[in-house]
Amino acid sequence: MTTAADIAAFVADVTYDDLSAAVADATKRHLFDALAVAHVDSDVADAIGGVTAVEGGDACACWGAAARAGPAAATLHNAARVSGSAAADAFLTPDGPSYPSDAVPAVVAAAEAADADGETLLAALASTYEVHGELAWHAPVREHGWGPAIHALVAAAAGAARARSLDAAETRDAVALAVANGASFSEADFAGPLAARAGLTAASLAAAGVSGPADPFAGHPVLGDLGGAPGLTGDAAGTDDGGEAATDAEGAACEFGEDTDSIEAHADEGGFALDPACERVHDAAARRVTGPFAVQSAVAAAADLGARVDLDPATVERVVVRTFDPLTLPAPTDDPTPDTVADAARSLPYSVAAALVAGQTALPDTLGDPTVRDLAASVAVEETPGLTAQFEAGLLPAVIDVERDDGDVHHAEVGAYPGHPTQPMDWDTLAAKAARLLPAERATTLRAACEHADEAERVADVLSALA
Repeated sequence: MTTAADIAAFVADVTYDDLSAAVADATKRHLFDALAVAHVDSDVADAIGGVTAVEGGDACACWGAAARAGPAAATLHNAARVSGSAAADAFLTPDGPSYPSDAVPAVVAAAEAADADGETLLAALASTYEVHGELAWHAPVREHGWGPAIHALVAAAAGAARARSLDAAETRDAVALAVANGASFSEADFAGPLAARAGLTAASLAAAGVSGPADPFAGHPVLGDLGGAPGLTGDAAGTDDGGEAATDAEGAACEFGEDTDSIEAHADEGGFALDPACERVHDAAARRVTGPFAVQSAVAAAADLGARVDLDPATVERVVVRTFDPLTLPAPTDDPTPDTVADAARSLPYSVAAALVAGQTALPDTLGDPTVRDLAASVAVEETPGLTAQFEAGLLPAVIDVERDDGDVHHAEVGAYPGHPTQPMDWDTLAAKAARLLPAERATTLRAACEHADEAERVADVLSALA
């Protein structure tokens, strides 16, 4: 059986020098993404502000706010902003999405409070993504009536312990305390942030000498399903087996990446196995636009088509969006006339219409625009079995046909989108996303801080870009 000690031994041993250049760069990009999306306003973010102020403390930065708080309060605040943004990353597993970005604020807060350097932070974050990803694929939660926050709880405890440079015994206590005292987290809005704070607190208790139970995984309804010893593999997750993927049609917004097997390979894995190279970070999907994962590819295809074609919305008879049955993903809505930015981000017709008219833009700039609303009303969404089969294989396909009143039809299709694991967002694409979420100058400064995070003598130096 996989134990807390096995996970702890792995995490405590990860160093920045263990990470390849690609893993280090991917970890920096996911840090940049989390810090950027924390600036999205949401009901969850609004609700957490008062809680942070009451708890007090000043060791850590509160992202997206001119405030500081203690590590636990800052973790709750920052995780609530990231989780509530509807713009953060996830592992898209057969069980449904699991959100490693929920754990990132706990790791950053632990590193900041401990006055750790940038290399320590990146090693801690890479190991956090590795632990979270393995749990997401090998410890399914929804069949037990739980939510994926249990993955964030364990990953946050392990990552926060690494950020504080705890040894293997102390890290084992952190993981054991987190699991033994963790609730049966649901999929409620605050589940991820509460799990992150609990993981951070467990690491703090372990650092203070508090011991955890010997075998907290035994009999656990979710973690008890992890079979066999976790093992360590030197192989990167998802090596190429030569599998084929469909190709894009006319004007596709993005092509399939060469490593499409990195997702399908999970079906052939032998079980929970932690990779010292921490390659799991490559399997985390980022969102290019605010909204459910189920809208990402359709929006990418629409933005590409709108950029290629001189499209007069007044001449459009109908827009047909062919997509997949979201199955385990949160489903988008079909409201063509949303009243709030949050509702607009969840609406597939509105998001597609906005992308056709304005490209990859901030939804607040289009909210209430009669041209976009009229076009959204002409959007018909059809679920296609073939695309659902592609989704079940790990892709996020979408096909769009814009039918004009003169009989012309403009077509675009994608199998993924920039941000999907087969096509990770590069720094420029991430920077464009960040510039839609916070002032351009701050987005530029934040990008530079994250790109060079390994050179920072103190984590606080990286976070100073938020000021």
